[in-house]
Amino acid sequence: MNVAFITADGMLKHPKFDHILSGCTSLRLLELATRLQTTGVLKGVQVCDIPVAEARAAREMLLIGSSVKVAPIVEWDGKPIGDGKPGPIARALRELLQNDMRSATDRLIDIPY
Repeated sequence: MNVAFITADGMLKHPKFDHILSGCTSLRLLELATRLQTTGVLKGVQVCDIPVAEARAAREMLLIGSSVKVAPIVEWDGKPIGDGKPGPIARALRELLQNDMRSATDRLIDIPY
């Protein structure tokens, strides 16, 4: 399970993979997220160090993983993230990932049974 943040100015920030497992779902979502830049939904995508104060000031917070895909986090230590409701970027990222998973025939491997 990985975490990511949407900053107040619309940047998707994901922690560097120096000390965390680089999950397949996170890696793929970071690739797909660049598509949201062209539509203006996201300002950009960064894999970087994220200070705790910046993370707490995020507009949206997301859990990313194969079991949850993209799950919005609405509260951290009893304080709301953004307006305390799932945000539009979390929904857009989840839709991107779901569509990619359903249509990714170029990455599917035929298994002869």
